[in-house]
Order: sequence, then structure tokens, then C-alpha cells
Amino acid sequence: MDSQSAGYAAAYQVGNGPWIAFTPSSAHTYTFTLGSNTKYGVAVRCNPAVPLTPPEVHVIQATSAELSNPKVTCSTPNPSPVTYTLNVDVSAVPGVASGDVVTVSGSGYSAGSSVANPANPIPVGLYQPPGSQDLLVTVWSGAQFRAAKVLRNVNVIASGSSGATLSAGDALPLATVNTALPAGFTPTFGAGRVEYFSQDNKGSGVVGNASGTSALSFTYRPVSGFASGDRYVAVGIAYDSSNVLERFRGFTTGNVSLALPSPWPTGSLTVTCVAHPTVTGLIYADPNVRAYEIVLEDATLVYRVTLGKGWLGSSSSYSVPDLSSQLGYSPFAPWTTVYVSISALLSPQPVLGLDKNDPASFTGATDISLVHASDQYVLSNTGNITLP
Repeated sequence: MDSQSAGYAAAYQVGNGPWIAFTPSSAHTYTFTLGSNTKYGVAVRCNPAVPLTPPEVHVIQATSAELSNPKVTCSTPNPSPVTYTLNVDVSAVPGVASGDVVTVSGSGYSAGSSVANPANPIPVGLYQPPGSQDLLVTVWSGAQFRAAKVLRNVNVIASGSSGATLSAGDALPLATVNTALPAGFTPTFGAGRVEYFSQDNKGSGVVGNASGTSALSFTYRPVSGFASGDRYVAVGIAYDSSNVLERFRGFTTGNVSLALPSPWPTGSLTVTCVAHPTVTGLIYADPNVRAYEIVLEDATLVYRVTLGKGWLGSSSSYSVPDLSSQLGYSPFAPWTTVYVSISALLSPQPVLGLDKNDPASFTGATDISLVHASDQYVLSNTGNITLP
């Protein structure tokens, strides 16, 4: 997808064969035949959609069983937002006080206004795409969410306005998120949050968050008006100097528990110090491993590789392909510093087809863990680094 027409080039691979450039198509959809092969690769160089950002190369290598229709998004649609005012009456919300914040969110946009006098409606100026959409309204102070309510099918029009009332009944009893750290892991920082997504995949927003040690156990405010098709996603993150552990778990009600995955074993990964490195040690011990991701980055280029576990098979080594001739990008230059991150993606469900740009991809049953190890190397064309 290239909704903003920033430009791109694409190539494909069948089995372990050569990479072949696609002839550009205005439909942005490409097909190729696997024949008797089950493994394939696709690669896309995306031109920057935002000025002063580097091009990105995306490589996906998987089996047809793991991912039958790969998708790369180079740029998302550039909406034409309008101004709209929602006047929110919070006078009946328990505990509401001057200095609290009323937040309205939907369609990927969010706006908030401070409560000056709880007895008066709070005007919240929105700037978001027009049309009928669900909106999430919350009242909060610090990490405490006092109330949360979904408004259905609000018709957002340019320079329009409407009113909404939050009552005591919109302050549903708090629920709890508990997060367990893996044995022996002492993070330097942690964070947690709960996000709500409405059935129309437009109304969304945070209804609970915490950081530091508080993220191990915190509360969220269930959304008043929650209905079939709505869902929550609980997020837990913990990291130290070289590891990041993440868990994303969908659910629909009640308390939720998150167990963060174990970090990569110390020194288990090796990366050669070249422009298109070889990575060894791609064996993360978990039955729910679905894929590995390698990200290489400096100021001139971002190179992302997604490897299906089925594509990798019994191998634990992978060489990042040089596709500069097929895709037309400039590789990392000698003696530059390249930042590298290697991740394992875990899930009890097939999730390689999940589109992080589409909220509809996240259901009440989605469960994903990510284990990242990161470091950097100088592109000396000799030697290697180990991580984490």
C-alpha cells in the first residue's frame, strides 16, 4: 500500500531462488507463482512519506501456510480532518475535580480539555476525520481514570458540535492488570496500559496506564456502553540496557494477567559487522515462536526483515539479502554506526498476517509477545558483535 504515492520498488523470490524485481503496477498488487515451492520472499523499498526521514526496506520471507498474502504499507491515507466540538457534562462523575482532564478520542486522533469548574460542561475541540464514528470519552487525573464511556455513531462535521453527559453510572468498578516478570530479570523501567477499541474500529483510547514498579499491578476503568465487537488490549513492557520484553493481550472483560516472556540468553546472538550482515543464534526456546525480526538502521536507511519460523526451518542462521540492485537503495556506508535489533515474535495463534495499521486486526483473543535484543556496530567489514 502506498496511499500517499511516495513511491516504492518491489521484488520477489520463489523458494531459495534469485530475487526478481516486479514491474511497477498502478494497482499496487502483485502476484507470482510458487509452483511446487512452499517458501517465498517479498521485498519492498518504500520512499519516505515524511520529509527528512530515510527510505525503508521491508523483507518478508515465509511459507505460504504461514502467510498467504503478504502486505507492506509504505504510506497510509492522509486524512482531511475537520474541527468539531464536543461539550461534555461531567458534573455527576464521582470524585471529579478542577484540574481533571476530559479526553475524547477516535479515528486515531485525541483531544483533551482541563476541568475548570465541574459544574459547567467542558468543551473539547476535536480535529479529526469527518463522518459517523464512535468516540471514547474519559475523565482522568494522573493515572486515575474516573469514568469512561463510548458514544456511538457521532456524526463529526466541519465546525459542528454536540453534547454528551457522563453520569455516576459511567464510572464502572475498576478492574486490575497484573504483570509477572520472568525469573531473574530485573528491568530498569517498565510500563503498562489498557487500550479500548470500539466495534467500528474508530473509537479507541487509553483507559488505564502505569509506569515504573506500579506497572506490575494497576487498574483500568471499564468502558460504559461496552458491547459486542468492542475489546480491550492490555500492554505490558519491561526493559533493561539491552533487552525489551513486550506482551499484548486482547480481552473483553474483568481482571487480566500478563506474563512477560524471557529475554534472549546473554550472548546467544551474533551479527557480522557488514552492510548486509549474517545473524546466527535464531533459536528462541518457546513453542509459540511464530517469526523473527531483524531491524538495521542508521540515519540513511531502515532495513526490516520478517522471517517466518517455517521459512527458517531447522536453520538458526540468516544472511540479510543485498537487494540494492533490485530495489534501488544505497546500503549502509563503511564506518558508519548501524543500530541492530533482533526480535522473536510469540503467539499461540497465527499472527504474521496481522496488520498493525488496522485496529480490526486486534481481536479480544489476540495474544502476542515480543522479545527484543538490541545493540550497535561500526560497519568495519570485519568481526562481529554478540547480543544481548
